[in-house]
Amino acid sequence: MPNPITPASPTDVFPAMAYSALSEELRIESYVNSYPDGSSDRFALQTYERHFFRITLRVTAAQYTSLWQFFSTHLVFPFYFYVPRLTVPPFHPDPSGAATQGRFVTVFDGDWSDRLNLGRSEVSLGLREVK
Repeated sequence: MPNPITPASPTDVFPAMAYSALSEELRIESYVNSYPDGSSDRFALQTYERHFFRITLRVTAAQYTSLWQFFSTHLVFPFYFYVPRLTVPPFHPDPSGAATQGRFVTVFDGDWSDRLNLGRSEVSLGLREVK
């Protein structure tokens, strides 16, 4: 008999930086089994929506290095991510992770994407909520 799955218990918080773009998507993923006659069987894989975030940041060289180190150390480990508009007070995320307003437990969803420019670089990352 397999052991029950324990919920994610993050300890770190995604670094608070000014986002040049932040998009949020809510998904309820489902399983679809299609047949040759056009019929299908469908059922939800979960009973709640899951948040997906896509952020783009314009960063300096020092911020780029610290963000890359955070990304490389948290590839498979969950961390807290604050949506700035949902925090109390608005746009003030808690660097300790203690405040629960606007906080999501997330993991990286996808690859590191960057564009190097003179002065500032642009980094784009995907995040997926885990519950």
